[in-house]
Amino acid sequence: MSQPPTDREPLSATARRLAVYLKPHGRGVVLTILAYIGAACTEPLIPQLLKTVLGEGFKANSFSVWWVPVVLIGLFAARGLFSFLGQYLLNWTVSRTVFDLRAALLNALLKADARIYTSLQPGTAVTKVVNDPQQIVAQLGGALITLLRDGLPALAMLGYLLWLNWQLTLLSMITTPVMAVVVKRVNARVRRMGSWAYDAQLRLVNKVDDLTRAWRVVRSFDAADHEREQFAARAREVQRATLKTAAANALTQPVSQLIASIGLSVILSLALLQARQNQSGVGEFAAFIAALLLLTSRLRHLSELAQPITNALITAQGSLSLLDIPAENDRGSRALAECRGEIALQAVTLRYPGAEQPALAALDLRFAAGQTTALVGASGSGKSSIVNLLLGFAEPDEGQVLLDGAPINELTRASLRRQFAVVSQDIVLFDASVADNIAYAQPRDAARLEQALRAAHLWDFVQTLPEGLDTTVGANGSKLSGGQRQRLAIARALYKDAPIWVLDEATSALDTESERAVQQAIEAWQGRKTLIVIAHRLSTIRSADCIHVLQQGRVLESGSHAELVARDGAYAAMVQAQFAD
Repeated sequence: MSQPPTDREPLSATARRLAVYLKPHGRGVVLTILAYIGAACTEPLIPQLLKTVLGEGFKANSFSVWWVPVVLIGLFAARGLFSFLGQYLLNWTVSRTVFDLRAALLNALLKADARIYTSLQPGTAVTKVVNDPQQIVAQLGGALITLLRDGLPALAMLGYLLWLNWQLTLLSMITTPVMAVVVKRVNARVRRMGSWAYDAQLRLVNKVDDLTRAWRVVRSFDAADHEREQFAARAREVQRATLKTAAANALTQPVSQLIASIGLSVILSLALLQARQNQSGVGEFAAFIAALLLLTSRLRHLSELAQPITNALITAQGSLSLLDIPAENDRGSRALAECRGEIALQAVTLRYPGAEQPALAALDLRFAAGQTTALVGASGSGKSSIVNLLLGFAEPDEGQVLLDGAPINELTRASLRRQFAVVSQDIVLFDASVADNIAYAQPRDAARLEQALRAAHLWDFVQTLPEGLDTTVGANGSKLSGGQRQRLAIARALYKDAPIWVLDEATSALDTESERAVQQAIEAWQGRKTLIVIAHRLSTIRSADCIHVLQQGRVLESGSHAELVARDGAYAAMVQAQFAD
């Protein structure tokens, strides 16, 4: 079972970080405070009205009886108006703060170093970007409302009590230090338990995220019972952590009330004794006791503020951790106006953290502009590592990568990636329309859409869809077959019309007829685009201008299909093995 974390930053530091997103909307906070000040000013008038009524109201002809309900209703109407304005203005501020915080978190996620995505669960990211900001600001906003709604009237009432009887009022404050010590100790436990509960909740979210993405694997392995046990274990951890947090929170109110009741009973007794000795009137005594009870009620609410504030800051610690993840290293300052598509890797060595052997070892490789170059080799030979280098998702430990003679680390990442259109075997589609997936992040052009769909052998299928190009494809293309998803990804690359195309097993999920159609579309661009093709099906690269056979991060042999077969080396053996299969 996981234990409560102890290495988080102080809550005060978290509060300062949150204040950065509240500062631009400080006007709303100021107006909120002013509205609640208006409501607080009505608070002392209620016991003062009680004093007047009880002290003078029973004397004949002292004042008209009918102004009492008018004043009382007017006081509550004014308080209600100011309270409404305060709550509305605070929610105005909260909604804008949540928007800014979400935008900052998403921006950090979009700029994060590529290595972060190997450990960051999608469910965790969704929780921290979407759910947490709303929960954080809502809890802090609620605490601020309580502070203003009860704190300002408490101050006003305290001033009124000091005016009525400053000796007894100061004496009533003796319980405040005791209450502060108790709340501080309870709050420390709330923080520990709350941090534990937050981490446990994220682990539960990640488990559900895994199940929704891997439901085919779960069912094919008949692993429903296993997953239920895994889910139950994490859910029980959340239950335990939540219960302990609730128990710690629940201690605050009864302990505070007990301490306050002791102080209140002492003050009541002293007030009675003083009233008897001084022969003071019933009205003054009633006003003092009523004001003291109202103050105690307000202080009770204020004593409960620690719980939502602590919980909100604990959640903020987890959410704001996204802002601390390292950003992608983008030192480049140049932008390519035009790109021929000539690529060279010069003595490139690439090591992944924790790996015993380098993924690429002093690799020299050239991709000629306007030619088709194929990369083949066993899994782990370095093909995907080359693609990661070209797109700037990894940086070489030694050597350099050149694009049209310019080191790619001198180019901005945006300029570099604009030159590439990539189709991977790991297809990623968005829960949007067919057209939006193809024209992703680009202006929509009907003629280009049709051309890309026809070239990807998908046009006829799209015409059969209920809404044609505007038909949504579902989460990651869940409404499409595997081949249709891959053809849609190919159409997206065709639509981009970049000078360099990278096809990483781009036709692996296609039937023979569709593969041939796509292959013909690709061959039509040979000589005009730099094509980098990674394939296990050697039949798809027979027409490549040059084929590089990779092994353990090095080039084993290079040449055309005919040259390599004639050489009777590693490539020829691969061809013979596939032909035999």
